[in-house]
Amino acid sequence: MSLGRTLKGLDYPLIMAVVALVLLGLIMIGSATLEYKDDSFSQFKNLNVLARLLHLDYQYVFQQMLWFVLGIFLMGAIAYLPYEDLMKYTRYYYAITLILLGTVTIMGHSALGAQRWIQLGTHTFQPSEFSKFLMIMSFSGFLVKRQGNLDRFRDLLPCFIYFGIPILFVLMQPDLGTALVFVFIMFCMMFFAGAKPSILLWLLGVGLALVAGLFFIHLSLHNLDLQQKEQLSLLEQEVRITANTSAGQELNKSYLELAEKNQTTHALHEKLHKYTFKEYQMTRLFIFLNPRSDLLGAGYHVWQSLIAIGSGGFAGKGLLEGTQSHLTFLPVRHTDFVFSVVGEEFGFIGALVILGLFFFVLCRGIQIATLARDLTGTLLAIGIVSMLFFQVFTNIGMTTGIMPVTGIPLPFVSYGGSSLLMCMMALGLLLNIYLRRKKFSFK
Repeated sequence: MSLGRTLKGLDYPLIMAVVALVLLGLIMIGSATLEYKDDSFSQFKNLNVLARLLHLDYQYVFQQMLWFVLGIFLMGAIAYLPYEDLMKYTRYYYAITLILLGTVTIMGHSALGAQRWIQLGTHTFQPSEFSKFLMIMSFSGFLVKRQGNLDRFRDLLPCFIYFGIPILFVLMQPDLGTALVFVFIMFCMMFFAGAKPSILLWLLGVGLALVAGLFFIHLSLHNLDLQQKEQLSLLEQEVRITANTSAGQELNKSYLELAEKNQTTHALHEKLHKYTFKEYQMTRLFIFLNPRSDLLGAGYHVWQSLIAIGSGGFAGKGLLEGTQSHLTFLPVRHTDFVFSVVGEEFGFIGALVILGLFFFVLCRGIQIATLARDLTGTLLAIGIVSMLFFQVFTNIGMTTGIMPVTGIPLPFVSYGGSSLLMCMMALGLLLNIYLRRKKFSFK
């Protein structure tokens, strides 16, 4: 396909929606990273929007803009090359995914309690972000080869093994959020590849039941461990008070017996943390179920996010006038909680604009999937749409308190080179499928 015909056939409404999201993201990043040390809000009262844009903190904005420019080139390259040619190398995509995720496990850079990044000079990149795109490409080819043979559980077992290995690597980092994205992508793609809905629902139900069971076992052991430690502390004080008495000897015997029980409980508790949920993941899930239980500790992020969004009201406080973000009450506001900044400064209207743009992007993605000229194109588009949908739903859900905090960025909006580049590559793949759709096929 010639370059001219490629440019003429692009889905420009989709591109413009994505550009709008990125531009809004740049403004929000510049606003969120601007910190006030005193009451400086009054200086913006009489400034128009253009004047306020000049006062943004451009340190992160310029970096994000550079990633966006690089992403445009990657998007163009992926859109130009026929996806049939790209799909000739699905085995290599899978191998690259395992190598990247394995490298993180061995020599990854740690931050915020997780080992998810690889250091390259002064920059870091997150392989799990690119692995989403690579797995969509690879798994599409894997499913196409099994078209018409996904009716039984044993037919789906190879699919779970194929996708399960990268998921295990991701869980080792640990990165529960990305693992959940993988699971959602896998189920959506298998459904559109022809897998029986009844089998998928049954497997999903069993999986949710196992996760819930593990959580409550963890919670029971956690509470028992704490109770036993509190009892040991009280017994220790009583033993000291009644030392050299017959009552003291009995208390000391009870103390030793309880200490032995607590040692067993604590060992089992730690073993579960090692092989299933980590301590911080359990805390996030518990805070999600009871957000008011620790407002100044584990629940601080969500509580401050709810305050920020709620204080924005209908029209918002105005650009650069958000107190929760600029007075640094709201943590990680330019990455995970960027939607909270939107809600505070632009209110319900701003949030509705963001949601409307995402709704349009997802609808266009579904339409592209229906127009695809073959199953491969449909599966690729569905993989991209399911990935974007789950990330948007989870990120906005955690900022509004209806989902646990997972650290999943908001596509195209949150600060982060790895996330933005991956999303631009995903956009390029959607454009690729659209260019070679049923009605207008260029060869």
